[in-house]
Amino acid sequence: MSKRMKFLWIDDEPLRKRAADNLEEALNVDVSFIGLEGKDIDNVLHDLLTKDSEPNLIVMDHVLNKASSETFKKGSTAATVIHEKWPECPIVAITAVDLRNDIDSRQRSAYENMFRDNKISEHYQTIESIALGFNMLKKKRPVNQDEILDRLVCPKLDRERLKKILPIEIKEEVNIKDASFIIEIYKWLNTTLFSRPGFLYDKLWAATYLGLSEKGFDSVKKLFEPAKYMGVFSDPSNERWWKSQLTEIVAEKTGKVDFPWITGRYLVEPKKLNYSKSHPTKKEYPQTVAALDESIDTKWVPMRLEETEAHPQFEDMLFFEQLRVMK
Repeated sequence: MSKRMKFLWIDDEPLRKRAADNLEEALNVDVSFIGLEGKDIDNVLHDLLTKDSEPNLIVMDHVLNKASSETFKKGSTAATVIHEKWPECPIVAITAVDLRNDIDSRQRSAYENMFRDNKISEHYQTIESIALGFNMLKKKRPVNQDEILDRLVCPKLDRERLKKILPIEIKEEVNIKDASFIIEIYKWLNTTLFSRPGFLYDKLWAATYLGLSEKGFDSVKKLFEPAKYMGVFSDPSNERWWKSQLTEIVAEKTGKVDFPWITGRYLVEPKKLNYSKSHPTKKEYPQTVAALDESIDTKWVPMRLEETEAHPQFEDMLFFEQLRVMK
């Protein structure tokens, strides 16, 4: 029987003990709740880091205003101290404050991810994928660029292009030996490879690329199982597909030579509900996914290229899609 993973939940809100119990039950892991209300965080962290073994993952409250400390007012400060002792232990933060406006980039960078406390149950699979990914990389640590790409289970067509864009933090041999190397891998994957369409597409991008609505894509998704991202940190709640393999599979299955957003329609029943269309104009064959406007909470939808322009808030990146906004 495989050993259950060990999580720590560090929080100054006693009521979140129930949330820790729910996480334990949902993921079948051991979750130890460390309550900080009225306690000196310095002493608690000292005991934790000197007496306890490193867990597989830590859940950290971002705001620690019910604890007693002159040093630790935010979980991000505590996370930095923990990473000094356990440099490859993933830390995810929970918070009641607005993730978009109330947390600066420095604080965010102290964690591997952040979630709203009242929605953490929606992110159980993501939390599990982070813990499993770190665990796997620590057990079988990559020692060069090729082994990093092996952990991504990336198609042969993409390997050389990916090597060209790997950040220095994870491609240079001197950094590969660094204590925080695995965290650097996760940060690049989470902030770039997974979040920026290019090598990988999320469901909306994959469907649009194949000329389909998301409903239409669902009806043929099994055909594209070989294209699904199954590498390290793969997350069932946030599926991704390799663009290069989507292209190969649609050509093989249809026997057609044309743009994928044209040939992909041969895979589904000829119903308009299965086909993609431009969100603002309802025109056929949208070729991209674009933002409706430049606001933070805007919706991203299928559009034709001529209906869009380059999004001013996103710089172009080699091998990645140009992100666009509606004209």
